[in-house]
Amino acid sequence: MISLFLDSASTYMMVGIYRDTEELYLKIEENDNQLSEKLLPAVKKAFDTVGIPLSNIDRIYVVNGPGSFTGVRIGCSVAKTIAWALKKEIIPISELELLASTDTGDQNKIPMIDARHNSVYTGIYDAELNSLMEDCYTSLDEILPKITENTVVISTDSYDFETMLPKVNIPLIIEKHKQDTPVNPHGLNPNYLKRTEAEEKHDSNCG
Repeated sequence: MISLFLDSASTYMMVGIYRDTEELYLKIEENDNQLSEKLLPAVKKAFDTVGIPLSNIDRIYVVNGPGSFTGVRIGCSVAKTIAWALKKEIIPISELELLASTDTGDQNKIPMIDARHNSVYTGIYDAELNSLMEDCYTSLDEILPKITENTVVISTDSYDFETMLPKVNIPLIIEKHKQDTPVNPHGLNPNYLKRTEAEEKHDSNCG
């Protein structure tokens, strides 16, 4: 099975091509304000490089959040466009679970993304990527007591406690989700875990 992996929700843009869990291509580069112009050409370049027609893919794995609202939206839009045009399957992936694919030995993992205003997107996973605490949007104060000597916080952001930079394991993610039921391209929705600031401001103005 040939799979396309897309992640534009985080600090880095990732485009990967896999045959089952064998990595054929992986490009990771810093996310920037040109994402809307870069992601689709990056996909084309990936398939040109490996010499496989894009139409030969069987499935698309796409990170649908949480993370950058713009990045999540663009990644989902590109995945939906390709899947709809080529009639391919889509499997949504959590950015937090992707971060948690980083090898920490036997220690539990707390992936963390700064959501500003002393809030974070986070969850807790064990060494086998089983979820011990569901992904959520919460205050930093709420998650601090869960950071113990048996846990490792994985993040690209800076905090007042020790963190580990992610080294994601995409083949592990693909292996875990290969039996997932695909979603219809039109049914793929961003998983922001919180409302956008515009929505929050609208509600406060309506109150």
